[in-house]
Amino acid sequence: MVSPAAYSRARRLFSVFSSTTPRAQAPKPAPEPALAPAPGQTAADGEVDAKPHAGRNRGKSIGKILRVISEERDPDKLVSQFITASTASRNFRDNRRVYEVAVSRLASYGRRDAVAALLDSQKPFIEASGEGFAVRLVRLYGRASMPSHAAATFLDLPPKHKSVTAFNALLAAYIDSGDFDKLVAAFQEPGLSAALDVIPLMEKCGLTPDEISFNSLLNGFYNNGRFDDAEKVWQMMKERNVKPNTKSYNAKLRGLVAEGRIEDAVAVFETMQKDGPKPDSVSYNELIRGYYKEGRLDEAKKLYGDLVKNDWCTRLGNI
Repeated sequence: MVSPAAYSRARRLFSVFSSTTPRAQAPKPAPEPALAPAPGQTAADGEVDAKPHAGRNRGKSIGKILRVISEERDPDKLVSQFITASTASRNFRDNRRVYEVAVSRLASYGRRDAVAALLDSQKPFIEASGEGFAVRLVRLYGRASMPSHAAATFLDLPPKHKSVTAFNALLAAYIDSGDFDKLVAAFQEPGLSAALDVIPLMEKCGLTPDEISFNSLLNGFYNNGRFDDAEKVWQMMKERNVKPNTKSYNAKLRGLVAEGRIEDAVAVFETMQKDGPKPDSVSYNELIRGYYKEGRLDEAKKLYGDLVKNDWCTRLGNI
């Protein structure tokens, strides 16, 4: 016998996915002929005036679908429901959150095959969609720890979507998975093989690396204790006139603290205070964590006091 919970979910799904099915209704009086749009008014403008609640109703429908998908415990049914909804509605495809929820749920089940089935079903929509949709698919493969699928998706993108933003999403996918040395190999470019070749690879693809590109590499190298490679990234930034920002220095702080090099971390922090960019709350927290790891509690408490004071001053300055 079907459980009450399963029956309730089935009823909700039926109401959601059948909401667009025409229903038999009693005959209505013939409508009066529509007036021609006023000069300068488009047909779409007239439609908005005629249906002021249409957007609100679509939002409610998407919300119901999102709840149903969020509550679905069967990965295969989740994929089936998702594909049905995304095929039927562009508004659904515009909802970034529902994609994140679905992929996160499938990844938590260890169902990479289901993630691939879901995201692959979205590729036919890439050509007619904006750059953000293509970037979303690449990024979601990364969040599911499927960097090779992210690379294949990027390589298959139409030229108009092969942007720096899309490449940065691909780079993040490989770094998050710990396989960022394999990124360059996925492109099979002669003479390029290591992670340090990412920047030349981007340039060879006609893309100009930005701060996000370099910061991603810095995070990848420092998080893996590869300080020599990280220093080469700083040099590449200097050669290309890319100015490091606070996130660049925070990556270095994080790496130094992880290696127990607290004095070097202090030197970096003091350089930021003196020459900029100014430390942010992340900078303070990294150094505070370093002090605590070394048992230097008084210095940690003092730095925390400075953080609270500076944060308060910043808030006052923004009032």
